[in-house]
This record gives sequence, C-alpha cells and structure tokens, in this order.
Amino acid sequence: MRTYTKYLILLLTLVVSQTFAQEPEEKKIKIEASGFILGHVYYDSRQNVEALEGLLHIFPKDVNYDENGKDINEKSSLGIVDISSRIRGNVSGPDVFGAKLTGLLEIDFTGITGGFSTSRVRLRHAYSKLNWEKTEILFGREWHPMFVKEVYPSVMSLNTGIPFQPFNRSPMLQLSHEFGQFKIIGAAISQSDYVNSGPDGKSAQYLKNSSIPNLHLQLQFKPGNFLFGVAGDYKSIIPRLSTESLLINDLTYVTDEKLNSYAFMGYFKYQKPKFVVMGKAIYGQNLSESVMPGGYGVSVLDSLTGFEKYTPFNHFYTWANIVYGDKTKFGLFGGYTKNLGADDIIVGDTYGLALDIDYFYRITPTISHKIKNFMVALELEYSVATYGDDVDNYGKFVTSHEVSNTRVLFSVFHFF
Repeated sequence: MRTYTKYLILLLTLVVSQTFAQEPEEKKIKIEASGFILGHVYYDSRQNVEALEGLLHIFPKDVNYDENGKDINEKSSLGIVDISSRIRGNVSGPDVFGAKLTGLLEIDFTGITGGFSTSRVRLRHAYSKLNWEKTEILFGREWHPMFVKEVYPSVMSLNTGIPFQPFNRSPMLQLSHEFGQFKIIGAAISQSDYVNSGPDGKSAQYLKNSSIPNLHLQLQFKPGNFLFGVAGDYKSIIPRLSTESLLINDLTYVTDEKLNSYAFMGYFKYQKPKFVVMGKAIYGQNLSESVMPGGYGVSVLDSLTGFEKYTPFNHFYTWANIVYGDKTKFGLFGGYTKNLGADDIIVGDTYGLALDIDYFYRITPTISHKIKNFMVALELEYSVATYGDDVDNYGKFVTSHEVSNTRVLFSVFHFF
C-alpha cells in the first residue's frame, strides 16, 4: 500500500504542476514538469563493485580463488534496469530582493531496492536560487562544486565517469559572481547521502562533529569557445569522540582529534556545435564521499588511552573526453587514477574506498542517436583495476596484479 501511495502522490504532483503552469501570467509563479524514462541493458564479463542493481558500475572485483584455484569473481552477469528514470519540477518566480527566484525539485527511483523494499523513490536535487545580473546564491541539495556541471564525462553509464570524476550531491550554500570572462564560486557544504567512512562505518557525523563545513573555492575563465577552471577544497572530520584503552578494560577518554584534508582541481573544455573536448585532473585526499578511491589511516596509536592520530591517503585522478556529432554522436572517454600513498606511516586501521587498489583505468567508446525526444545508445566500458599484493608502511603498493571487466551497455531514453 505504501508503494501505491507514493506513486499516487507523484502523479498528483505532476497534475498540479501542469495546472499551475496554465495559471494567468500575473500569478508569476510557474512550475514546469520534465524528466525522462530510461532503460538500460548491460552485460559484464566479471563481477564488480557496484550499486543500484548493478547500474552504478565502479570497478571490477579482485580475484577470489576457491579450493581448486578457480576465480569465483570471474563470472559474467546480465542486467535490465529502469530505475534511473526521473521526474523534475522547475519553479520560477516571483522575484524577490531584486533577484530572479528559481528552484528545482528532482526525484528518481534509485533508492533502496530488492526483495520487498518500498523505498525506491529518492531525492536527487532540491534547491532554490536567487539570480541578480552578475551574482547567484544557491541553497539546497545540488551537485558538489567539484563535479562541475559544465565539464563532466559525456557517457551513457550512470557512473558519469566515477571513480575518476567526483559523484556527489550534497546540501550546501553556494555563492558565485561573474566579472568579465571570469566567475568565482564559493561554497560551504554538508553531507547527506554521500558521506565519509570511519570507525562507525559510513556517516555524515564525522564532518558534523568537526563543526566546520566542507569549504570550496573555484575560479572559472571563459574565453570564446573555451572554459578553464581551477579549484581548492578543504574538509575536516573527527572520526572519534572517545577512545578506549587497549591495555585496561573500561577506561574511556574523550578525544577531538581531527583529520584535515585537501583537494586541488584543474579542468578545461573546448566546445563547438558538433565537437567537444574536455578533461579534468584532481590531486586529492580522503575523497571517498564522492565515490572516488581515497581515505585515511591511523598514524599514531597510544595503547594506554587508545588515542589516535590520522593521516590521509593521496590520490591522483584524471580523465579526458571527446564527443563529435549532432543527432548521431560518437564519444571516447578515458580515465586514470593512482594511489600515491599516505602522508605518514600507517600503524593502525584504514578507512575509505578502494585503498587496496594501486591504479585503475578505463576506456569507453560511445555511439548515440537521437530522434526528437527519443534516443538510443550503445557503449563499451573496458575497466582495469590493479590490486596491490605487497604494501609499504605508507600504504603504497610494491607489487600488484591486474583484473579487468568489459561492460556492454545498451540504453533507451524517452524524454518528456
């Protein structure tokens, strides 16, 4: 019954939206509904680290040998998925403070699924914007500024280029201002669905407990058909509020030890009507909340009090993408990421994503064809993850081995 109720609410929302859109102009409030129905059929040559019924493909799993020396993860799979379909409502007006007021509310169906779960509906975006001639203020859930909406991979896969490209939508307050060909962007960001890892698993509490939001500063330059950008990102988390003695039972101590981490980004884009080339490079620490390899480890451990200090892992991420065509488009994407190890020697536990991978790369050719509001696409993903065998004290791998996966993806879009 809960499932039917949710869908009824969604249907009524669409009806009301269209009704408001037809109100007299003097109301000055418009709500426009849009979205798409999307179906994917995919084949994988290997088992993978993935999410959302396999739709969000991240990287191939490491070898896992049985008693006869056969790799359990060397098994192909096939999936047919429609949960990335989405509905959005764009809201505009009335003007306030001399600024144009707009907003976006968007949902999709990639929530918790499987079995008898009824939590399929998920909030994607929910924000309001105030736009003056040169200045914009945004408040709400939106893509993290490191995603960069103007420069992200043009691939059909829902992974949108992860784990080379940040994938993170979070609550934030963002301010941007244009001056000539330049734009400066500043943001204070919290965490919600995309969170860091720690002693208590994945949680937004680590960032909350630091009492400092994720801070971001970005500068864009737009000369002609080009776009260039650079950015810096700062995040501080507190993994523990207390520690316990490793030597004496029932001794607990308050701690407020923080882990400070940084990320630096550069990107570019060149765009003509039928040709686009773009790329991005990031040097970052502890970016696992953006579904990218990264994290941190314990660098100091006091056995008497359980006190810990932390050191971040450093990673390098880069990708490039070329797209050509109009109704029929051809694209080629390539991405690479490398584990550069931690700042300090690791003496205890580690937390994060893919810290057992030395480097990872992917090559993705794509072809798509659009007819009016209908589009079909075919895409091939060849992904290689190199898992470490021997590791030094800084978390860098001395020897490693490769595993690969080939994904063939067929997609059908119906836009409305």
